[in-house]
Amino acid sequence: MLTVKRIGKHLGAEISGVDLSRPIDEDTFAKISKAFFDNEVVVFRNQKLTPAQQIDFTRRFGVLEQHVRKEHRLEGFPEILIVSNVLNSEGKAIGVEDAGRFWHSDLSYKQVPSLLSALYAIEVPVRNGVVLGNTSFASTTAAYDALPEDAKHKLGSLKNVHSYVHYRGKNIQAQKEEQARGERVVQEHILTEEHLKQVPDAEMPIVRTHPVTGRKGLFINEAHTSHIARLPKTESDALLREICSHIIKPEFQYEHQWQVGDLLMWDNVAAQHKANFNYGLPLRRLMHRTTVRGSAPF
Repeated sequence: MLTVKRIGKHLGAEISGVDLSRPIDEDTFAKISKAFFDNEVVVFRNQKLTPAQQIDFTRRFGVLEQHVRKEHRLEGFPEILIVSNVLNSEGKAIGVEDAGRFWHSDLSYKQVPSLLSALYAIEVPVRNGVVLGNTSFASTTAAYDALPEDAKHKLGSLKNVHSYVHYRGKNIQAQKEEQARGERVVQEHILTEEHLKQVPDAEMPIVRTHPVTGRKGLFINEAHTSHIARLPKTESDALLREICSHIIKPEFQYEHQWQVGDLLMWDNVAAQHKANFNYGLPLRRLMHRTTVRGSAPF
């Protein structure tokens, strides 16, 4: 029997009583879909999924994306992005290692951003019995609801520019700062002209209406937003910092502690997330991500 247990204040729920490796009937899927969009982040524990089974389940929500970083797609399954710090024979990470350093929603820099992501945990880093590499989530809908009415009105007329180039630049700068502090450096990804052509800058409304729930949320984040359109730089920078700081207030957050066999899904319209890099080799992390294409923001 399918059950839904809320585990966070504004977002986060555990769905149990379903084996995602098996065919799911329409009625059960409708309940899963409703629970997902109601809770913005959901986890299915103790799953045993092949790549094909993960693809089949997440495809029920819509068209799957193929990530711009072709070298980190799973061989034979281009819909799956490998997220991992595990090294190959050449000493390079087999997957995306630097994903999630800053608060963001997946693929928000695309002209048609993603609707949801699903990350399946194959290996998680553990030290002295403690799981490392938690992922934090923040509800952009709860953050919007908490704004005073005059702020909602002001932000409702503004747009922000999401930029993949800006995002990669922030990662390179963060890497330099990590090196200067003598900290572990997460491997950086170098842009190619092919990557750049696929992801031109995209102008998005700051206040976005969810295409499924109709709720309004703040579609702006510290990783991908380069600036607020048509504002002087000083004003844009200040407002960007203010909004992003508001979204990630503790009362809007849920932190997920991973277990092997977790399939964790999050709503990229209604939530942001951030990785925690408090681990390193020989502690291994290996996960498979599928991402469902969304619709043009409005």
